[in-house]
Amino acid sequence: MKFSKKTGLLFAAASALVIAGCSTESVDDSETTETEAKTEKAAWGYGEADGPSAWGDLSEEYATCKTGKEQSPIDLPAASDANITQVSVNYGASEAKIVNKGYTVQADFESGFTMTSGETEYGLVQFHMHTPSENTIAGKAFPLTAHLVHATEGGDLAVLGLMFEEGEANPQLQAMLDNVDGAVSIDVAAMLPASLDVYNFAGSLTTPPCSEGVNWHVATTPVTASKEQIEALNGLMGNNARPVQLLNDRIL
Repeated sequence: MKFSKKTGLLFAAASALVIAGCSTESVDDSETTETEAKTEKAAWGYGEADGPSAWGDLSEEYATCKTGKEQSPIDLPAASDANITQVSVNYGASEAKIVNKGYTVQADFESGFTMTSGETEYGLVQFHMHTPSENTIAGKAFPLTAHLVHATEGGDLAVLGLMFEEGEANPQLQAMLDNVDGAVSIDVAAMLPASLDVYNFAGSLTTPPCSEGVNWHVATTPVTASKEQIEALNGLMGNNARPVQLLNDRIL
């Protein structure tokens, strides 16, 4: 599945979910993208001065981080207390470019995989990691989460969140860790739990500019990663989880 120029530009903005492109290092003008130029205007991070509590004040572009009413992440109720739904996916193995963005490690895919939520099909563009998890379930944070980010041809965004608990090593994560700043085949389907029962809610990007209108899904069943894998990813990224936001009028 190939994406239009419009979707590509919007997805560059969607990578604000994970983008660490806040560096002020000079780059060749021919290589500077529109998104990189914007992110250099107001650096953000996870520290005391530039972290989540300050994002909305760092730039007018980030105002939604403070004023938005459907912000992510959120605390999800126990599955028994929520309206659980399902998604269908068409995932498999494909070469991915593994990028250490500083604030996350990300696997970029060229094309091909899809997720269907309701009647809408979204194409997988990338997944990236957070330690600890951003969404929580009944107040519980998991040590690691993957956000699988998708887009339609029209530029609508959807995320599938996978929670990782400490346990058996995950071969796909290990392939990612062994090939940071390189490329490797990742079997996305092998990362999933047996059942794709999911929470589904309206949300936002979890990093500046915190744009809303993102169709969020979080799998109710966690998968596993080893202690060593979790520590290795945290060593590369640091703690990169935005605190949970108010639910406001959203119904789960």
